[in-house]
Amino acid sequence: MGKEFERKYMHPTRRKLVDMVQTGEYDKNTTIGWTKTEETRKVGDIWEDEFHKYEKKEGYTLKTGKNSDALQEIRDYIAKKSECKNPECKTIKKSDKDRKIIEKVGYCINCNSEIEHIFRTLDLFKEYETYRVKTRMIIYGKQKIEELKQSLLDIKPYYEFVNENGSIEKWELPKSVDEIKNEIQELIEIGLNEIKELEILRNEAFDILKQNNLEHYL
Repeated sequence: MGKEFERKYMHPTRRKLVDMVQTGEYDKNTTIGWTKTEETRKVGDIWEDEFHKYEKKEGYTLKTGKNSDALQEIRDYIAKKSECKNPECKTIKKSDKDRKIIEKVGYCINCNSEIEHIFRTLDLFKEYETYRVKTRMIIYGKQKIEELKQSLLDIKPYYEFVNENGSIEKWELPKSVDEIKNEIQELIEIGLNEIKELEILRNEAFDILKQNNLEHYL
């Protein structure tokens, strides 16, 4: 009985091997476990499992990672940030300095020098520089304002920190939560007003450059 009990609850694959040892016969057609039901897919069908995405093509199935679209967007964005905006750019191999300039103004060193020369020749470099500088200041200011807005949501009357030795250090706000929130809100209002002033100056410079048909360089 003991052997029958152990055999009854034995894993199907192992039980099959025991049968082969005892009888010397091995049934190749015996199916162990479950049989997967094949689902008919049509061209254009898209489906997913836990890790991959599939698309039925004509004659084959395309398999990609589930995050491939998001990763491709990131790769495209990084590639775009490293490309010079000048369609006639002659700088074949971009250096690290080129890439830094491209991230900052959109053009490699050589193309940026040529563009700046155009604005200087037309006596419009001041407007060009104003547009560039004010745009960067506006972007930076908006990022800081978003950080301040987030701090309004995260602010608490006290904070606890765990030191390296495992001890807990408690730090309390020097003022009430409402007072700190009011101060932060005031900074946000000041920042928004400054951004409006920067946008006015930036737009004035842009209008002058546009009147001279130079907006495509921006």
